[in-house]
Amino acid sequence: MQNAFPYQKIPPQLSWATQTLPRFHPHYWRVEGPDTASFSLTNYRNGFEVLFKPRLSSDLIGIIWESEDHKDHQFLSYETLYDYSGVVWDFDIEVSTYMPMINNEQMALTLAVYYLENGIEQIAYIPLFNYADQPVSRQAHIQIDWDTVKAGFNATIPFPVNHIQRIVLNVVASSYNPATLPYPLPDPELCYVRITNSTVQGTHTQLELKQIVVSAHHKGICTSYDDHYDLNPQRIVDNIVALGYRGLLNHYCGMSRYPDMYWDTQVNRWQIPDTLATRVNVVNPCALKWHQVYAKALHEAAFAPVFSLSFEMYSLAANEYWAQRDIHDNLGKTAYEPPSYFFSPSNINAMAYLQKGFLEFAETMQIGGCQVNMQIGEPWWWYNPATNLPCIYDYSTRLAFNQDTGLYAPDLGDIFQSVYQTGTPYEEFRQWLRIKLGQTCQDIRTVLKKNYPDAQFCPLLFLPAIRTQQPTLLTSINYPQEYYRYPNFDYIIVEAYDWILENNLEQAHRTIMEVALDELAYPSDKTAYLAGFVPPENLTYLYGFNNKEPYHRAIWQRILGDMQNNETFGLMKQLIWAYPQVMAHSLTIDIKNAPDGFFLAEQYYSAINDNTPYPPEIYL
Repeated sequence: MQNAFPYQKIPPQLSWATQTLPRFHPHYWRVEGPDTASFSLTNYRNGFEVLFKPRLSSDLIGIIWESEDHKDHQFLSYETLYDYSGVVWDFDIEVSTYMPMINNEQMALTLAVYYLENGIEQIAYIPLFNYADQPVSRQAHIQIDWDTVKAGFNATIPFPVNHIQRIVLNVVASSYNPATLPYPLPDPELCYVRITNSTVQGTHTQLELKQIVVSAHHKGICTSYDDHYDLNPQRIVDNIVALGYRGLLNHYCGMSRYPDMYWDTQVNRWQIPDTLATRVNVVNPCALKWHQVYAKALHEAAFAPVFSLSFEMYSLAANEYWAQRDIHDNLGKTAYEPPSYFFSPSNINAMAYLQKGFLEFAETMQIGGCQVNMQIGEPWWWYNPATNLPCIYDYSTRLAFNQDTGLYAPDLGDIFQSVYQTGTPYEEFRQWLRIKLGQTCQDIRTVLKKNYPDAQFCPLLFLPAIRTQQPTLLTSINYPQEYYRYPNFDYIIVEAYDWILENNLEQAHRTIMEVALDELAYPSDKTAYLAGFVPPENLTYLYGFNNKEPYHRAIWQRILGDMQNNETFGLMKQLIWAYPQVMAHSLTIDIKNAPDGFFLAEQYYSAINDNTPYPPEIYL
């Protein structure tokens, strides 16, 4: 007799718990400001400290509490609660000597409260001196009763508190001058704000905090300072621990938020410092502090982080004399807006700057208690996709090639034509470019190990750049095989995200074996793999995806399938790129209960580990 109730496999289910979080908990504030300023938010005693360095007279920093959690995984986020009625909030505040006193008439320390009234956003400004026990000072105890609080300089303007969107503590240096056109500050000062002893009483004071329940697993994760410079690093570490990640972690120190910079009156623009001439720090003090605290939090959570720097140079303060250029003197630049440029491996000043950056970030790892472990991220000669012209003709490169060989750098044509240019000086130039890139990476390794003898160091290779269907100039000059071969580096990390986005998982899997394990001879336990990535909505067009459709689901299926394929290699680690996408899509890997798939929010998906076509509806 046929069973009237045929067996149906029940998909795996996520588990999570809840706990309570006091409103205004120090881990969940964030900080934001203009590109001309540096800033960071880190733990301080039982609260937090915001460190900031304004460089423009108009630089204003916002310390933000949001009523809705926009930054966390769905099952790690705090409850959305817009109603602040019944809340009495007490806290202590301290500001540094380079900031105005709390009751300064022109620059009073002020809370900006953004709320909805009849569906329209309004702002109430609350000068804190009206609620301070010592308003004529730089330290005070503040008490705000949200049932009775009033806005305005004289605290006379009532406003509703039952639909508050966010609260922003606006802070400035004493040099702040909004009355004139912004101008660069001649001597930018480092300032701080410290908030401690925060307590809440009354109703609406406790928020439900979800806590996903996942066993520790062997997958790794990547983080990136450019993507979460605004967050408390402890918040990031708590989240990745909760999601089961352990062990090796890859952290990109970024390119836009870490550099210190100054206003150069000779060129009338912001510039990163020339460390050969000035010996000043490459990394601004706010980024240094953030990374020290991040390293300490990672160490205490038993992670083994790798900190990474790349050849990228942020355009806002770029020294364009140090940048790679094509034969028409056009800068090599990314498609991002604003773009980034690329340090020329031939420029002595640029390489001194980059080497010093490695040493400064290595010191943050040491201060945090971690073993120094650094990566040179995607070292390459760039090309401009609009013209296909290689960026190998900056003055430093042409000069160095002539000094080394007695030859002049020839016009190789575009990256496709160049492979057909034979004989002298074409072959010598191609060989010289490849050697220069490899030697540059080894030079950075040597400098790091001279200062930190026990340090680990590796390159990150982007496999689609050195394995293309049609050979190009770049597949040759960006693959100095003899310099990258084991044991020249302690280990290697490779990535292949273009192939995943092109639905070519078989190519990704095969090339890990061909390049990392065979040609470069790295043992599998000294080879790591960056898996990903899912393009953010503003970049989907670059890859042909329609951001109006759920494109990210199909990509995650192939990212996880790609990782499944690579399990056969026994790699030292496979790491997901990256934390912001994991948070945005609420990705959960639960190896114990769902070994063949993953979750996006509550929905379970199976991994796809072959070249099954993407759904046509997700394409433009």
